[in-house]
Amino acid sequence: MKLLDKTIALEKDKSGSLSLIPQDKEDLWQLYNLIQKGDMVELLTVRNVKKTEGGKAERVHVHLKLAVESVDYVPSDEVMRIRGKTVEQNEYVPNQSYHTAEVQLNKKLKINKAEWDDISYGIVLAASSVEKKAEVGAVVLQEGVAHLCLVTDTMTVLRNKIEKAIPRKSRDAGGSAHDKSIAKFLDMVQATVSRNFDFEKLKVIILASPGFTAAALQKAILDAAVKEDNKVILKNKSKLLVVHSSTGYLQGLEEVLKDPLVQKNLNDTKFAREAAVFEDFQRNLNEDDDRAWYGPKEVAKAVELGAVKYLMLTDSLFRSDDIAARKHYIALSEEVKNLGGEVFVFSTLHESGEQLERLTGAAVLLKYPMNLEDDDEDEE
Repeated sequence: MKLLDKTIALEKDKSGSLSLIPQDKEDLWQLYNLIQKGDMVELLTVRNVKKTEGGKAERVHVHLKLAVESVDYVPSDEVMRIRGKTVEQNEYVPNQSYHTAEVQLNKKLKINKAEWDDISYGIVLAASSVEKKAEVGAVVLQEGVAHLCLVTDTMTVLRNKIEKAIPRKSRDAGGSAHDKSIAKFLDMVQATVSRNFDFEKLKVIILASPGFTAAALQKAILDAAVKEDNKVILKNKSKLLVVHSSTGYLQGLEEVLKDPLVQKNLNDTKFAREAAVFEDFQRNLNEDDDRAWYGPKEVAKAVELGAVKYLMLTDSLFRSDDIAARKHYIALSEEVKNLGGEVFVFSTLHESGEQLERLTGAAVLLKYPMNLEDDDEDEE
């Protein structure tokens, strides 16, 4: 998503507007979570209009400014529609008339909210930042050149290019100059990787090269992590995926990403963190050890007591037309984060999100066992 401009009074009442351009189907999903009943949306759409009485209808571009009443999104068709009343009159559209407009990819959209809460603003920041949107890091390299990239669902962004002259391997000198240059080159690349890649957030880090250079880089990264006691890299070392490419240039990464085995690995890891947390919750729930709870009252009570390790919510809770309910879950999320817990917002388009939705859409895994049942219910 491309963020064009914003005029939001974050320090005051948090009202204001922003203009953006959705660029892929993931952006449509984010907009579906972002736009709510009561928001003001401006966009360009196409209408069949008769310019003269009795004349033939022509398709013209019409600028609409709508007070949103409903938003529909069909993932399979990759189509999102907004329905509402116009709040301005123009040549082709009377004021206070109902219209349904389709949000189009690569077309400007302006959204005005009476209040931009942390969840709404966070959606925009995450969707418009390559770093926040990317789930895959990649290094494609060969002796003397390396390319560090961030990969999203729709694009590959080159973040760094490292080059170093490598002397040819000489039989007479035993190849020592060559080997030393390779070692320095790999050290430069591993240092750049550790500085620029978020090992906690990225789901996979692909290391691709002809020959054994990628495997040598993996060893250099892990050796440096051990030497520097980098617990983050060591904890996430399983995310390093060594694969073969025909070249160390960007076309080599394109080739690797089309590999069915690599694609399967990426798909398997896309929701790995969320799935692992939900699996942990389900295990504790089955063991009935008083650490796993679900339901609005139980979740609110756990947050109030400061006992939450993981707060799990479905994205549907943040799309509620009930403003008070939305604000309630935003406040719970902020409180959990302030107390050192983690908040996970599950997509209802994914299996874990569907299961959580069936459990009221709100659940917690506690730091320690605690009885959260209502006292009145116990007496009954």
